[in-house]
Amino acid sequence: MTPKKHIHSHGRRLLAVTTAACLMLGCAVPALAAEPIGDGVAPTYDEAYYATVDYYGNLTNGSVVKSYILNGAASLTDYGTYDEVVNLTDGTAPTVKDGATTFRFDGKETPSHFYFEGKTAAPFEALPWTISIHYSLNGVPAKAEDLAGKTGVVEIDMDITPNDSASTYAKNNYTLEAMAVFNQDDILSLEAPGAQVQLIGNLRAVLFLALPGEEQHFSIRVGTDDFSFGGMTFLMVPATLSQLAQFAELSDRKDELEEDYHKLSDSLDTLLDAFGDMESSLYATANGLDELNQARGTISGGKGTIYEGTDLLREDLTGIAALLDPVAEQVQAASQAVTDAKAVLNTMTDTALSLKDQLKDLEDDLEDLEDSDDVRRLMEDAADMKRSLNKLKNALASIDRIPTVESPLAGQDIGAIRENLPKVKALAEAYQASGTTASFYEFTCEYLWQQYAAQMGITAETPGYDQYRQAFLEGGGSEAAKGLTAIYDAWSPDPEAFEFLLAHSDTIDGLLEELNATTSGVSDALEQVAGPTATVVGELADLCGKLDNLTDLLDTADSLSATLRTSSKKLRELLDSADDLRTVLNDYEPKAQESLKTLEDLSVTAAATVRDSEQLVRDTEALLKASGAQLDEGTRQTLTGLAAALRQAAKGFSATGDVKDAKSSISSIIEDTWNEHTGEVDNLLNMDATAQAESLTSSENPAPTSIQVVIRSQEIKAEEPEETEPEKAAAQTTTFWGRVAQMFKDFWAAITGIFR
Repeated sequence: MTPKKHIHSHGRRLLAVTTAACLMLGCAVPALAAEPIGDGVAPTYDEAYYATVDYYGNLTNGSVVKSYILNGAASLTDYGTYDEVVNLTDGTAPTVKDGATTFRFDGKETPSHFYFEGKTAAPFEALPWTISIHYSLNGVPAKAEDLAGKTGVVEIDMDITPNDSASTYAKNNYTLEAMAVFNQDDILSLEAPGAQVQLIGNLRAVLFLALPGEEQHFSIRVGTDDFSFGGMTFLMVPATLSQLAQFAELSDRKDELEEDYHKLSDSLDTLLDAFGDMESSLYATANGLDELNQARGTISGGKGTIYEGTDLLREDLTGIAALLDPVAEQVQAASQAVTDAKAVLNTMTDTALSLKDQLKDLEDDLEDLEDSDDVRRLMEDAADMKRSLNKLKNALASIDRIPTVESPLAGQDIGAIRENLPKVKALAEAYQASGTTASFYEFTCEYLWQQYAAQMGITAETPGYDQYRQAFLEGGGSEAAKGLTAIYDAWSPDPEAFEFLLAHSDTIDGLLEELNATTSGVSDALEQVAGPTATVVGELADLCGKLDNLTDLLDTADSLSATLRTSSKKLRELLDSADDLRTVLNDYEPKAQESLKTLEDLSVTAAATVRDSEQLVRDTEALLKASGAQLDEGTRQTLTGLAAALRQAAKGFSATGDVKDAKSSISSIIEDTWNEHTGEVDNLLNMDATAQAESLTSSENPAPTSIQVVIRSQEIKAEEPEETEPEKAAAQTTTFWGRVAQMFKDFWAAITGIFR
């Protein structure tokens, strides 16, 4: 079965299974109620937004007018939020709810065309451009209200700025036309840079154009001796001309073309880089060929030297062959020497092996001598005694007199302490109760001063109070405070122990004197005994030191015995190695004989080879001499021609830099053009003339047949006389249809005013 038939068979099976499943589901699930099928007839409409702005572009009034062709429909629904909805066709009242406006018609009187107006400012905020207008007179900024009737040059500047709040469709597809009309008879001059200016009868029409997404700044300069201005008319419409469909096709192909272009550009870069690299390589190759040609000339010039060297080589080869001839006989002599050496080595090995038993007996005797360690133990004990005796000697020498103990109250005036202790106790209690951060000394100084000042009748108001206080502290008050502080410092850590020491000071001093007397007697006795004892102990230590030297001699003897035993073992190992060497030599001797035989044959063959090489050199030299001139000239011509051809090719590749620069310039132009017309400057390449228009009032509305935005700025002219009362009354009594007709007249006048 072919793959195609297999696919068709598989598709039929899949269709059968799907059909069966649908039938099963149809039986299992109740059928849903079907939507009623309509007649397919729906109203179509055109949409226009009319706005009037003041002198500067601020919205003053805005309305959407929608023109429907009902196609027999009995009702229509429009979506959008309006401030007011006005029926411009008949008396059918609209129903407005949740942003939907519905008109329902009597079947007998359903109009074929229907118009209504929805007043709203919302679409104005979502237009693809915002418009601002400014004026100047003779180069000086001026208000529009002050320009009517002025003489001079009036400049009208318009800033057309893309609106980011607009929909994508509007930004990509709307174009803007700005129009103004001036009476040729009323102006002295007219300039409009970048505009198309046409003379129609006696009217000068100025027309500016802005592409989708494009920011523009238009300027009109009018010279006049009585300025008036009918205002600007702006028209925004989607570009739907069939010729513009090519932009949509170009936009659709943009990504594909851009990708292909980048691939081509990258390929060109790679190719041009390769050419650029080849240029240096070709020049380098050509230079190499020149060097090679020079080398050829050098070789050609040195042929005589080569021929002379070849002659010498032939002579050398002849000499080498003569030297190789006696090698075979010398190798035979070496073979006989190996045989004789083998016999001698066997005899020497047998003699050496007989020494192994005698060396083993010597090792046993030395080991028995090392095992006698009674003398060694005596010497080691003597050495230990030497160390102990030296320690005892040093201890006896370091004995000093036992120090005496001094009384804790030595040098103190115990009577003064006993007298002042109650005062210190009272001061300590007052000091601790005060909670002050001052020291006890500072607290005591202040206390004694207060006592003295009270006794002398000195108060803080007494003249010279600070001088009296300073004199008291310097004259003995501070010394008294220091004495009391010393008692406080000694007493406060352990009050009970201090009072006990103070109460029994005499008894404690007597006991300390008896203790010091006893200590002095003991120190004298130790001094009499320690000296002689240290001398005796030192002599014993010297004797033990001499015994320790005997231990060193024994250690030396042990080391010598161990060395002899180690040497004996090494010697026996060497004898074993000699036996092993004999075994190795016996095994190797046949191979050595075989190698010598091979060397003999090789020398004979080498001699023959050298003689053959000498003959080859002779023949080669003859061949070179016969063909050298032709080969040299052919090589010279080949290298010279090839180098010239490579340089010519390299000159061609040197232009790759210019090609790359041109390619880069073209790439920049193409990319800049794409970017300029896809958002940087305008959206020309994003235009789609075949795209469905979007309603200005709501995205829920179907696409209108046509859509346009007409904006008219306020006129600048002298104020007209007020209307008379009959004229006002006539205007107020205008019928509904009259007001509708007047509205269309106003809008039509705004559009067609340029032709009047």
